[in-house]
Amino acid sequence: MSVFEQLRPFVSLCQACGMIPFTVEQNQITNKFEKFTFSFRHLTTWWFFLVMVMETVVMGVMGYVSLTQSLDLLMVQNLPITVIILLLGIAISYAIQIILSRWIVLHYRQLGNVVKVIQEVEKLFGEKFISRHPSSVTSRFVIGFILVITSAVCALILSSPVHRQFSSLIYVYISSSTAIFFAIALVYALFECTFFFFYMCYYIIAYYVQLLIIRSDVEAIAEKQTTSRKTKESVGMLKENILILNYLCEASQQLNGIFSVPVLVLLTTKFISVVTSAFTYIFNYFIHSNVVLDSYSWWFLFTFFTDWIKILILLTAADMPANQVRLLREKITVISSSELSQSLAEKIALMTSLVQIDENRVRLSAAGLFKVGMHLVPALAGAVVTYMVILLQN
Repeated sequence: MSVFEQLRPFVSLCQACGMIPFTVEQNQITNKFEKFTFSFRHLTTWWFFLVMVMETVVMGVMGYVSLTQSLDLLMVQNLPITVIILLLGIAISYAIQIILSRWIVLHYRQLGNVVKVIQEVEKLFGEKFISRHPSSVTSRFVIGFILVITSAVCALILSSPVHRQFSSLIYVYISSSTAIFFAIALVYALFECTFFFFYMCYYIIAYYVQLLIIRSDVEAIAEKQTTSRKTKESVGMLKENILILNYLCEASQQLNGIFSVPVLVLLTTKFISVVTSAFTYIFNYFIHSNVVLDSYSWWFLFTFFTDWIKILILLTAADMPANQVRLLREKITVISSSELSQSLAEKIALMTSLVQIDENRVRLSAAGLFKVGMHLVPALAGAVVTYMVILLQN
């Protein structure tokens, strides 16, 4: 089964929270996935624009509420300006996440190119081979769906003080509080789905590179058991494997072009959010207690842990294709150094393959400034501790 068939529930989730306006188009003959389409004839498109308007209104009013509370904390509650600036930074970061979700939609052509390239990869692998080695898209979707809903509901509950002020401001225009909370819930779900979307995109690339490793193993075993296998056939299979890898690298580069700037912004905003949440919680409980900050104490703890998890999701997702390419290179190195390739043509083909199997071809960089991956965790953790010490000393 094609991975796009398994992605239907995930696509429905992204459509429901207003993240994407695309609709799955099926092949009329095979009744299977063919492509994603955008048309004003589809209800999904109109729902996308309706949700976008609701989210814009919600974020605008919530931004006004946050600014009002910040001024109240500064003038009435007599809190340091540092705390106010950091809290405003968190509010701005949420508005930025809305913009980043629309950034993905604006790159629909690149997303379409990725889909076409993956479909070419599926053709080269063959339906039988893919069906024998199914992906874990469904299980990952179930886990991700539970996390998205849980995080959105918890965020909705813990930020209730803002919602109460929000409701009082727009009660004249919207009489139903259910509609208000529904719109806010969609905003929180959209925030979580942005990270989920990023993760699933890079998992698909990693999955097909993993299939390439499995295929190389199968071919090596077949060559070992079949002594009469022709050199021309072996070289042809190697060239086909490299063609598949080139396709996957092309798809990864298209995704990197889409996510390069957003991942830098998301890592920066989540880093600021982690520092702000930790500092505000410690400041309120151990230095200067405040009634307003007390009402958000659980929110600060929740934000600290969930934003750390989101950072780890970004780093893990970016690492997945690169790790699989590294494993593929190790596998080809073992095969090339064994006795399985006796002919000169096979050895040349293997050496050529090793030159093209490079992790940097699929490695995501944050706007070209640094490579994104789990190797950043120690640096980020150290930076959080450093800024915490600096802020607490002032």
